[in-house]
Parts: sequence; structure tokens; C-alpha cells
Amino acid sequence: MAKQNIETQALDYGMEMIGGKWKPIILYHVNKGTNRFNKLFSEIEGINRQMLSKQLKSLERSGILDRTLYGEIPPRVEYTLTSLGKSLLPVVEAITQWGQNQLAETVVISEVVEVNTISEINEEPEITEVPEVKEAPKAKETPKIKKDAEEKEAPKVPQNQQLPLF
Repeated sequence: MAKQNIETQALDYGMEMIGGKWKPIILYHVNKGTNRFNKLFSEIEGINRQMLSKQLKSLERSGILDRTLYGEIPPRVEYTLTSLGKSLLPVVEAITQWGQNQLAETVVISEVVEVNTISEINEEPEITEVPEVKEAPKAKETPKIKKDAEEKEAPKVPQNQQLPLF
């Protein structure tokens, strides 16, 4: 087995800590002030309760989030970023900025394509000769099916007779 260099090991460690689809999104929302489970659940589109719970527990075990349970009825739980979690914010912000830039470029590209398409539509098309359309041959008429057609029964096999196995 080939040895990983220190940079690859560091990247693996970082991805294990905050990798996946949901962890950076959760960190983003907790940093913006959303720190209760139900509020996170309602603000993060597409996540289910089980996945949110699993990801929050993983971030807590990793030391990225603190979980505070208040002894109230009903119980209240709040999540906050630890110092380790706060140290990851520049990474989350860089990913967010990169995504915004990519989305902006995609919108600009799609607007250019749309403008080109509209200008092509507005141009007058060349008039060419239309080929003469020949009449298709008529299909043969199908015979009418009798309503009271006899249904064929499946052949009966004696019960004691064995059928051949293939």
C-alpha cells in the first residue's frame, strides 16, 4: 500500500471533519445565528430530521459544535460553534463565495445564450421551396373481431404426471 503524503492526510482529515453535503451548510446556519434543532431543520432545504441529527452529533463529537441542553420543560437544546468550529468559518465562507461566483457566471452565460437565441429567432428565415407532399397509401382494413369469440382453455395436465425440467 502506498504511503500518503502529509498534504493528502491533512486533506483527508479536513474532509472527514466537515466533508459531505450537510456539514458546511449546518456550520453556515449555526454561524448566522440559527442554533436550535427545529430552526435548523426548517432553514436547511432538503435535509430530513434523522440526517440533521446525525450530522449535528458528528460535529459535536468532532469538537466543532457545542450542544447545550437546558433543564426546562419542554427541553431546549442549542448549538454553538466552538473555537475549532470558528476556525473553520473562513473555509465555509470561501466555499460560499466560490459558489456565488460560479452561480453568477452561470447566470451571465445563460443570459448570453438566451440573447443569442432571441436574436436568431428575430432574424427572418430564408424562404426555400417546400417539397411536394405525396398522399400516403391507404392502410388495409382490419377484419372486425367477433364479440362472442370463443376463448381457448389451457390444456390440462394430469396431476400425477411430471413435467420435464430444463
